[in-house]
Amino acid sequence: MAISKYSKARFSVSKLKSVELTEGEPIEWKIERIVSNQEPIKDGAPEIFTERKDGVVAAYNIRTDRWEIAADAMDKVSGSIQAKRDEKASKKSADSKKEKEAPKETKVVELKVDSKVSEAKSIDGKVAKAD
Repeated sequence: MAISKYSKARFSVSKLKSVELTEGEPIEWKIERIVSNQEPIKDGAPEIFTERKDGVVAAYNIRTDRWEIAADAMDKVSGSIQAKRDEKASKKSADSKKEKEAPKETKVVELKVDSKVSEAKSIDGKVAKAD
């Protein structure tokens, strides 16, 4: 009997948390309830209009230029990235300086060569002696 590839459900584990769900009231029912009970309208968006003498508040102005704020934020981000790169580079250069400065131990080996005996083997596999 073959097992189907769809037989077992696979769930992925996520760190996202669910929000509490609330059932909304349809707009038709809400209008009917307010009209029939003569209730005042309590909910809604806050008014963002200001007095003419105050002018346009920057928080509500759709023409406010936010480019400078975004550019400053991106400069900070790119600066931190560059600082991390510079730190890595300085660590590597410091490590290479330490390696160069550390004295390497050297050992002098004298080779003694006997001119009468050669270690070279002939094709026959016998040791050839020097003349």
